[in-house]
Amino acid sequence: MKITILFFGVAQDMAGVRQTTLELQAGCTVGGLRSELAKLFVGMDETLAYALAVNEKLSIDNQVLVEGDVAAVLPPVSGG
Repeated sequence: MKITILFFGVAQDMAGVRQTTLELQAGCTVGGLRSELAKLFVGMDETLAYALAVNEKLSIDNQVLVEGDVAAVLPPVSGG
């Protein structure tokens, strides 16, 4: 299945793109997507505590992805 990945902030810097499409196995979860991202992009592993939103809703790792989903990689934000 194909899903679209959007990168924001430092995650965009790590990926080198703003958006890409990934081909994943049917039944892949958000946690599985995290593993794929860690393999594809240096630094995008547990050292970068980022959130994933699927179809504009924050997601948990056991959520199953489906064809056409749009996942956003949301790195931590600091402010004052």
